[in-house]
Amino acid sequence: MATKYILVGGYPTKTPDGGKAFAEELVKGFDEPVKILDCIFARPKDNWDKAYNEYREFFKAHLPGKKKEIILADPDTFAKQVTWADAIYLRGGETELLIAALNKNEEWRQKLDGKTLAGSSAGADAIAKYYYGLDSLQVHEGLGLLPVKVLVHYRSDYNAPNVDWNKAYSELNNYQEDLPLIALKEGEFKVIEK
Repeated sequence: MATKYILVGGYPTKTPDGGKAFAEELVKGFDEPVKILDCIFARPKDNWDKAYNEYREFFKAHLPGKKKEIILADPDTFAKQVTWADAIYLRGGETELLIAALNKNEEWRQKLDGKTLAGSSAGADAIAKYYYGLDSLQVHEGLGLLPVKVLVHYRSDYNAPNVDWNKAYSELNNYQEDLPLIALKEGEFKVIEK
């Protein structure tokens, strides 16, 4: 079975539909109740409860009438939670923090068949083989779950005026091997099945 990946440029709520198309894509094809695992490892732990509650409301608003179960990811039981979930959502924040947490137990990677793995901002960076760090202004390695290069928050005011978008695109495009480069604007997403 294939895994569906959704790479999001950041802030799904900044789209004209407020993130509705993303929410629908995340749960598409699953029987109800859809089981969503909300992974906030890219943020400080004291922020998780607030962020989790905000996105419970986000899914409630954008998936009315859709039965769903949403749980907060826990680093200690993440692999078991991935087995339970239909859709896993890696939220934005600090990419290095997210990758470090996901690398603590790599068993979860073997459990993605038939599931949807979405990543927004830092989450998309983590899924990709390479990404451009908008804070460090350098190319970094992601987990390599997809053989792509990712540039998130594309052409936004993220870290303005420090980010030179043309330079970022060029550096990432020319880095290491020749892989597809996916530049995603705020809320924009791309679906890849593999």
